[in-house]
Amino acid sequence: MKNSQQSYRVRAANDGRSSYLTAQRKLLAVWLVMGVLPLILQIRSYTQFVRPHKMSEILVVPHDQQKETASLTQVCPVQALVLAGVWWNFEPTHYYTTDNGIVCHAVVPQYNTHGNYFISSSKVTPYRTAPSSCANDSFPLEVYFYHASIGFYSFHEGEVGTYCTKDKIAYIAVEVLGAYDINGSFLANDTGSTESRVSYWYGIAGAIWLVFRLLIIRRSYSLLRIYGRRCDEMGETLDQDAVIVFVQESLRLSAHGATNYHRVALLYLIVEGIMTDLFLIIANDGWITRVQYGSLGYNLSGLMLLLFEMLENTKWLSEKWRMRVKRVYFSYETALVGELVTALVLQTILSGLNRSDFKHSKPTALAVSYYLWSLVCHGAVVLVIIAIISSVRVPWALIYVWLKFRSFAVLSEPCCVDAALGTR
Repeated sequence: MKNSQQSYRVRAANDGRSSYLTAQRKLLAVWLVMGVLPLILQIRSYTQFVRPHKMSEILVVPHDQQKETASLTQVCPVQALVLAGVWWNFEPTHYYTTDNGIVCHAVVPQYNTHGNYFISSSKVTPYRTAPSSCANDSFPLEVYFYHASIGFYSFHEGEVGTYCTKDKIAYIAVEVLGAYDINGSFLANDTGSTESRVSYWYGIAGAIWLVFRLLIIRRSYSLLRIYGRRCDEMGETLDQDAVIVFVQESLRLSAHGATNYHRVALLYLIVEGIMTDLFLIIANDGWITRVQYGSLGYNLSGLMLLLFEMLENTKWLSEKWRMRVKRVYFSYETALVGELVTALVLQTILSGLNRSDFKHSKPTALAVSYYLWSLVCHGAVVLVIIAIISSVRVPWALIYVWLKFRSFAVLSEPCCVDAALGTR
């Protein structure tokens, strides 16, 4: 009698647990994490840059002000910036003599980043990220710069901090973020403005991307509710594998039958999203900003998947190699693992790249144009990030397959899911 009562209680508890964790609820829970959360973070980054911004009047120079280059490195001594833990080379190009003093114009040549800075004459307590050796050698500094994007606009940062005369580095923090419709030679010759600035290009392109993402989220939600309800009506339970695979497929950016022309348009929007996330992350420090890595990871995953779909669509890969590449690079077991590792080492990666021969690339930028050279260097950064993600995903997937199946044959074996989905 006692055993039967205990058995009844166990069955009742299991029934209660299963009735709560229905297939529909499982699907929607994963959908919230994999779909809604990255979208919220993307909206957050969009709102940071779409707002109008103003720059400090002391940094603004009249358009007809004479450029000067005499004793340039002595007059404009800043050689680098440290912002949110990342070291940036900052090379002066010319300066202006104004009523307030010397306003220097400098550039980060490899990223088509231009801006003005002003150093005050009175000593102050160094900024918190400055080393202790700068305690008696720090001066107030204000700076703004525009970091050019692919489209005809640039991201704006307005910072304050201190300049250390011992190491010739400015230690700064962001106060103002924004975007402005400027690039190319217009950016190189910009002297600033006391009026509010805003980017309509970024506003429209960003809005299109967010609306597209909202439509994908809405479509995914409808599919998951219908599928989950039918599973519950039939008494079917879904395990973790089935839930994640179905949610991932429902959130795919490109539809079945999409052409590579469609994917190129999506590729541009994703790259702009990556630029926004990267710029927001490197512009700010602290744990709140680190949450933005969720959006960056989503966009990086989308970029890699879209590039694979474009390759897949060319029919260059045999069916066996298509399945091998897909299962090694895009299995859900390795999803976001490489992106997490990249997030942890991103500051070190950027500092290392900035300290490399990139910092001496101003002559190359002048020869081919800042814009074209920045495309090459931004592409190099993305390739490094993809290489790091791949170096984590591939071994992780191979180890997982070997430990579970003791064979790699499963990587090229056909299955019902691949047969049903096929190539995009």
